[in-house]
Amino acid sequence: MDWNAKLPAEEGVHRAWEYTTKVLLDSRTDQLYDFPVDDVRECPLPEETARSWPNPCGYGTGTEDAMIHAGTMLDACLCRYEMEGDQEAGMVAHRLVAGMLRCAFSSDVKGFLPRGVMPADGKSHYIDSSRDQYTLFVFGAFRYLHSAICTEEERVGLTKALTEIAQRAQQNVVPEKNFDMLREDGGATLVNIMWGNSLGNHEYCRLPMIYLAAWDASKNEHWLMMYRKVREEAYRKSLPMSGYWHLYTLQQMQAALYVCREADPDAGWHEKYEYLMNIVSEYILKDVRKLESALPNLRKMGDEHYDFRRLLFQKRNVCVWEGLPDFCPIYEGQTTKFLLQDVANIVIVTAMTPGCPPSEEAIELYAKAFSMVDLDKYKGPLPIHFLQGYYRARQLFQRKN
Repeated sequence: MDWNAKLPAEEGVHRAWEYTTKVLLDSRTDQLYDFPVDDVRECPLPEETARSWPNPCGYGTGTEDAMIHAGTMLDACLCRYEMEGDQEAGMVAHRLVAGMLRCAFSSDVKGFLPRGVMPADGKSHYIDSSRDQYTLFVFGAFRYLHSAICTEEERVGLTKALTEIAQRAQQNVVPEKNFDMLREDGGATLVNIMWGNSLGNHEYCRLPMIYLAAWDASKNEHWLMMYRKVREEAYRKSLPMSGYWHLYTLQQMQAALYVCREADPDAGWHEKYEYLMNIVSEYILKDVRKLESALPNLRKMGDEHYDFRRLLFQKRNVCVWEGLPDFCPIYEGQTTKFLLQDVANIVIVTAMTPGCPPSEEAIELYAKAFSMVDLDKYKGPLPIHFLQGYYRARQLFQRKN
């Protein structure tokens, strides 16, 4: 089977790469937002983030997933660089890391990782982050620290960021604080609990990943000890698989397992994580048929650029945000976006472990979904996920051959 022939045509991939790296990647902050920012006023301004408007996460503003986008695209760049020695991929990777470090050190609270910083000043941000932002930041940082292009200055910066995140986790992820990483102002978060019985199976290895990545970067034995304390329970509670709202949850689970598989120094644990990653891959491949039937009902993704202030706002009534604004702009294109991203995530997840690679049906579905993003008009973040899937799959098939 010629797997490369099943993947999207190189011309389309090139256009997705050009759009993502030359249009979407912001020249002021080196961050990827949900749309190309022509005018800084299209994003929240410092006075708006200072009062958590329209909500403490910045949901609906297009800036709320910058660290997820960074870790995802950084992996795509590194796969491309590792396969081709492509200098452009290396330069984009350096920019993404600069943006990640800008974000990690934008707060006066050590270890608090904002979702992203605003283009207006390159520093202002919202006070509530998420488990998912931390996950993809740590995954991207780990991948980059083990790459051939990481400079000494970048190594120092990423090691500092990972260590401070681990310190914050040790301080806050305790029973007395409901295992919550906490907001920048010390309040409870909406989606940043890292341990305890409220987690889904896909979330248990996030905390071990944080401690293990800090040890891997710093070689401080304290973080290896903290990792070993939670490793067994996290591994056990990572099964059984269950239902998931969308498949980005499994992309993030696989990213955490990847770091644990690659960094754990103890005998037998590489194989144990590989086994678990194969189960995740087998599970996600079951969604191919369901998504195949959903695709014909979706519209082609065109111009998705929007100003959040012009959208309708919905009151969320979030109890942990009591006393703060909790309005969310309503964006009608989310269903199509998430379903197309689900298809990309099937390829990303299965391409991260050789034991259960993408099926022929998954690659064909991925190519169809990719073709539904109108690159002549589209102004959104979907190409980031399709690029990671493309370069992950190509690298896997290259190694198998």
